Amino acid sequence: MQSSAAEGTGGSTSLDADASAPKLLQVTFQYSEPFVREGQANIAIGGLTSIDVSAVAVAWADGGTGYWVVPVGEFDGATRQPTWTATADFGASISPGFHNLNYVAINGQGQAGVIQSQKICISGSIPNYYPGCASIPPPAAVIALSWDTNVDLDLQVQAPDGTFIDSKNPISVVLDAGATTIPADAARMDRDSNGYCVIDGTRVENLIWQKVAPKGQFGIYVNLFDACKQSAVHFNVQVYTAVDVAGADGGTTKELRSWYSANGILLDFQANGGSNRGLFVSEFIFP
Repeated sequence: MQSSAAEGTGGSTSLDADASAPKLLQVTFQYSEPFVREGQANIAIGGLTSIDVSAVAVAWADGGTGYWVVPVGEFDGATRQPTWTATADFGASISPGFHNLNYVAINGQGQAGVIQSQKICISGSIPNYYPGCASIPPPAAVIALSWDTNVDLDLQVQAPDGTFIDSKNPISVVLDAGATTIPADAARMDRDSNGYCVIDGTRVENLIWQKVAPKGQFGIYVNLFDACKQSAVHFNVQVYTAVDVAGADGGTTKELRSWYSANGILLDFQANGGSNRGLFVSEFIFP
């Protein structure tokens, strides 16, 4: 197979190839921009092919040598070209930054067309933060919990006023009825990972101050809501704040920096269904 320099940029992308070879006419990524979180699953990709194509092969360019092959499906009603669809899961161990997905069309005689590449920007475990491939500012501060097995573990944070924030009470302020946004200085939990043992494969929960970093003393707890038939879970808690760092152009940019990290373990008999406060990990004072 011959490699091509053509690159998609997300959304719906037209791809050019040798006119005599089976061709991908279009690749459509699930999002208008090709931004994916490490560990994210069920991302839809698809598109259109030339009439002679029987299947489309998809490969992760940065690892392995194999392709996933999907057959073409129904004809598109507008263009009368064959369509193809697939779903992709992105592993939790992928390093943040740009990576390439490769696509190639295959006809009924097994002839492969030109390889087309699409750049995908992989974020870390913190939502909407894409170090190395996008200039989106990072959150102002984050308290992050991650763990190693499929249990329902919850991050619990006690604010300076004594209130608790967790996946069941995910916002640090009480919102007025009908409110659609939270105040700039408020924090929000991003998810209830593996909630009630509905396994999502993420095993990360983040309390995020998107715009304004907090001040004062915060208590950090980790609660085993349900062991989900697992005997034990190892976890890590980290605290991040956004700091100024020197940029390549001589100016400054923001990046998240971890100022605190702690590891721990909880056993299955410590699961409490939310009836008690979780394991106390630490108190952390934001400057």
